[in-house]
Amino acid sequence: MTDDDAAAVAALLDAAGQHAGPPIPLSELCRQAGLSGAATEASAPIVMSLLGAFGVLRPERDPASGQVGVVAVSPQARYFLRSLASYVRTGHSILDNWERPGTAEPPFTGRQVLSGPQFLYLAEERRLALDADAAPLRQTDVVQVVVKCRLRGRGGRAQYLLIYDDRARQYQLPGGHVRASDTDDRAAAMRELEEELPGYDPTPGRDRLKELGTVSVVQLSRTFGAVTEYRVVFFQLESEAQQIRVGPSGRWVPEDALLDRTTLFGGATLNVAALERLDQLLPGGLRGLPWSLPRVQHRSLREVVRDRPWEVVGLVIGILGLVLALIPLLS
Repeated sequence: MTDDDAAAVAALLDAAGQHAGPPIPLSELCRQAGLSGAATEASAPIVMSLLGAFGVLRPERDPASGQVGVVAVSPQARYFLRSLASYVRTGHSILDNWERPGTAEPPFTGRQVLSGPQFLYLAEERRLALDADAAPLRQTDVVQVVVKCRLRGRGGRAQYLLIYDDRARQYQLPGGHVRASDTDDRAAAMRELEEELPGYDPTPGRDRLKELGTVSVVQLSRTFGAVTEYRVVFFQLESEAQQIRVGPSGRWVPEDALLDRTTLFGGATLNVAALERLDQLLPGGLRGLPWSLPRVQHRSLREVVRDRPWEVVGLVIGILGLVLALIPLLS
């Protein structure tokens, strides 16, 4: 855009922002802005259409003249138009930091709201809310691995391993995006297990990945901020290993809570939209899957403290009380 183009757009925005009367025809708005020429007036409808996407202008018929014109929806909308004119005129940008991946949840700081990816996330969230069938802006291939075990102290109930994703701010099955360097989906799934499970070293003949199926799901990416179509290939880990180590980001989730969208762990939700569809496709659902490991898994002290913090605190207080009660007897 040349300086003259920027000046013309800024003048048009200012004229729209300063007009507080009845609906005004676009040709008259261009005249008041000092614009002339067929090319300039031809580009004005494009600018007006773009502004309509922000909800600041609406087309309306003037009762007196019968002509259709445009009008700002409120005084605040007029101030927005004039503010936008200033940005165009000076060449400054409203949004920045477009290179940063990841978004945040409210409450937002001013810096976060004016971050490009965050603004995109909010805009796409609204687009998806207005149209449940909104077309995705991107497509990506993902692999996820079901690890189903029994845990000591959990009454023999099935438990599923989930990993916390820092960028998505959700728990989800072990796995991730398929990379160009992966030979196939199975190789990508095995690589993800090695990356996400501490010390995991797959052994041929002991560790296998059984493919469960492929589903597609459209949802909002919390990393890129765009409505995305995910092609998810599911595998189940089948291993003869006696124990599987879980890192600080891992958590075992009981079967009855796994597909419950209201489930929260530390305020974080579960990203299981694709898993819900897999559950519907599998004969017998997830409940019909065999155990991933033959033995009951032990939980580390860290996991016990995280899962039952108040019980651990009560136990510690009880032990301290017993110690304090014994001290006078030993002195």
